Amino acid sequence: MPGSSDASHTSSPSREERDLRVEQTLLSEIITLPDRLTPEELILWMRGRSSDANRIEILDALSVLKRSGLVRQSGEVVEPTHAAIRADEIFNA
Repeated sequence: MPGSSDASHTSSPSREERDLRVEQTLLSEIITLPDRLTPEELILWMRGRSSDANRIEILDALSVLKRSGLVRQSGEVVEPTHAAIRADEIFNA
């Protein structure tokens, strides 16, 4: 169609989409990693896994996950809540 563009295929994800993607990736890592990591170790882990998320985005995602009740900080380490583990089991069954 003249004058129309298919920008959805070439545009960058919105800020909200990017934030959700970082939260999803971070939560998945927290649930599946055999060891519990500190926030700083999670940042290093995520950056080493070719994540394009920066430190601030990862810490923001961690804060959102905490406020949502999906992760908690026990001492220095971050761990998934029972609700997060159960939801993961349901969605990945």
